[in-house]
Amino acid sequence: MLNRVLSSTYGILATTVAGFGGLFADAFFGKSGFIATLALALILLLIAFIKERKIQQLYANETIPIPIVVSVDDSTPIEIHFKALLARIAEDDSRFAGLEKKLENYFNISEQMLTFKYDGEMYDRARLISFLQIIRYVLNDIQRRLDNKACFHLFFLRRPAVGVALGGMFRTDGIVVYQNNDYSNTLDKVAKIDSRKYKEKVSDFKHFKIMKKLKDKKERQLLVAVQISSHNISLEHPSLRKFKNVIVLESVRNGTLPTDAESFKSDLWVEHAQEIYNIINEYKGEFDGITLVHSMPEAIGVILGMALENYWNIDVYQFDRGEYRNVINLQEIKYYF
Repeated sequence: MLNRVLSSTYGILATTVAGFGGLFADAFFGKSGFIATLALALILLLIAFIKERKIQQLYANETIPIPIVVSVDDSTPIEIHFKALLARIAEDDSRFAGLEKKLENYFNISEQMLTFKYDGEMYDRARLISFLQIIRYVLNDIQRRLDNKACFHLFFLRRPAVGVALGGMFRTDGIVVYQNNDYSNTLDKVAKIDSRKYKEKVSDFKHFKIMKKLKDKKERQLLVAVQISSHNISLEHPSLRKFKNVIVLESVRNGTLPTDAESFKSDLWVEHAQEIYNIINEYKGEFDGITLVHSMPEAIGVILGMALENYWNIDVYQFDRGEYRNVINLQEIKYYF
């Protein structure tokens, strides 16, 4: 603790005043000047100690927000996203200003442990799964260091299909999910996961219009198409028209989902993922496999992944360069360490 006190702003100021200030005061003002300078240094040192003590108590007793940035197929340097997330956390709770430095000083958790950038081929499944497993391993380590008092603040971009796979590793962990708002150029908090609401049964679908075309269940394959964002899913595309059993969930809203504070408080984003999960859960027993194709924000993908986990035979497609391509099968992801 002493090292952190001395290296703090007030600690450095105290040692500077005591050292250089004391010499000048003694030279120009004599013994009384030296005593006054020493008293000032002690006051500064006391302030440094009190502030450090408060910080120490905060990080020892409170649930700590842990900023996590995961970037896939995104050209922006991940450090920029990380700084934006740190600023957003501090904006909501000023006690956690300077969070990055505190995590490193108190728990030896560096920025490199909190940022994950995937530069490989998205369709290289073995490599992608290894990338996800590394993230889960590091998160487990962080939880151990904080004695499970971590609340992960997750900013994921940019491929929702990978977001679904990523969400499965969090399950019931405390997590706050963020979404990048391209229109306002802001980073918005859209969901706080502190219950299993995303898995609760829904009897009244209020966020989606459901259209079912179940022509031949003997095919044993089901396509679930989720339409939320501006890109319109083309069911006539060669990659999709082979499916004879199709369920379409089309958002009742025009355009993308709102990211305002009221949407966060009302669990709007969680409820969207909840309704998608309910459809998949209802039909999973009637088919050997399900293919999920989507036009949805990354954060919805993450929350949906938390609900789906990795138990079912679900292929997740991503629209990429004019094609709907299979990114991952959720059953292939294993998190055993």
